[in-house]
Amino acid sequence: MEIVKRGEGAVFKNEYNFSQTMLRIKDPQKSLEFYKKLGMKVKVERHFDDFSLYFLASLNSDDETDVKDLFQPVLELTHNHGTEKQDDFKHYNGNEDGRQGFGHIGFLVDDVYKACDAIRDMGYGFRKEPDGGSMKGEDEEED
Repeated sequence: MEIVKRGEGAVFKNEYNFSQTMLRIKDPQKSLEFYKKLGMKVKVERHFDDFSLYFLASLNSDDETDVKDLFQPVLELTHNHGTEKQDDFKHYNGNEDGRQGFGHIGFLVDDVYKACDAIRDMGYGFRKEPDGGSMKGEDEEED
């Protein structure tokens, strides 16, 4: 699971709202074409040295709402650069040794630490704490 701070000023009834499902993809052009045919629109694209992220949503309009302010969930497609050339590429679910955390569903909350404490109080834990690794609870934005 991934817990991310909501965009400033976003108003939601629920303390937690389902935000996204992330899937690994081999070929971004082919995958994006498929989801666009289903009526989804690319809301955000982020490119890094060795991977790219594509956030898609099913929207009734072409508004410019940021992904963190959307109430309806988005689909996050993650492409690891180079996999499009690998005949043996396979999808991992994020629980294999050395690949933990790559498959997730995401929820937006107002306060990451408070939400994680509440989840712990429910009797659940985390494979990675909010400040574990390179993603930080309050500074979730990627460049």
